[in-house]
Amino acid sequence: MSHSSPILTKNLSKKRVALSALAAVGACAACCAMPLLVTAGIGSALTSALAAFSRPGVEVALASVTAATVLGFTAFRVRAGRAAACETACAAGGGCGCGPTNGDSILSTPAPRADEPIISTANLHDKPTVQGQLDGYRAAFKDLLRTEPFEGGVRWVFAKRPGLSTELKELAQKEHQCCAFFKYDVRTAGETIIWETRANASAAAVLEEFARLPERLAAHPQGSEAPAIKRAIEDKGLIFAADSAR
Repeated sequence: MSHSSPILTKNLSKKRVALSALAAVGACAACCAMPLLVTAGIGSALTSALAAFSRPGVEVALASVTAATVLGFTAFRVRAGRAAACETACAAGGGCGCGPTNGDSILSTPAPRADEPIISTANLHDKPTVQGQLDGYRAAFKDLLRTEPFEGGVRWVFAKRPGLSTELKELAQKEHQCCAFFKYDVRTAGETIIWETRANASAAAVLEEFARLPERLAAHPQGSEAPAIKRAIEDKGLIFAADSAR
């Protein structure tokens, strides 16, 4: 039993096949009509010259070439249109297969304002709450597969496991409550869960440091990581409101 190529099947829509068939019929008719036009004394010198080279079967070959050309051109236009639409969707942070961005949304926070201040409202003096958030990250990062930077953001790809989507959603919600200069998107993608963090250009350095959170946690024993992480991200320009109020 033969199977057609998925790409060929995708490109052979009814409309494109109809256009190709119409072009083939037209080419065949034109080829067949040339000797008659010459005999009737109608047509230019070019028509006469083309008729001189006409042989049995030429019209079939010409029709086939014309049909293939039209089919290829229309398929190219469709693919180009799809590529442009996908590029637009990717630039807006949408799906379209742009990296691991497809799937069911778990959380999507509002994008920051253009003038959003790079200030965290987290109270780092509330050590139990801070440590609880860091411990939550430690647990989640055990399933981290890779980190993928992209234009304007960073993507964490996690191996899916029971309960992880809830854990990541809660972590992202808490982050957004204190850091509105970031946008967080968490979604499923096949057997993975995707966490994407985006920021305005003004917060790019802070985002770059936030992306290093897995390695920062790995470099410090549990319970001693908060001061080192705070210093590193402050060096990138983040201001903690609790410190400014003291």
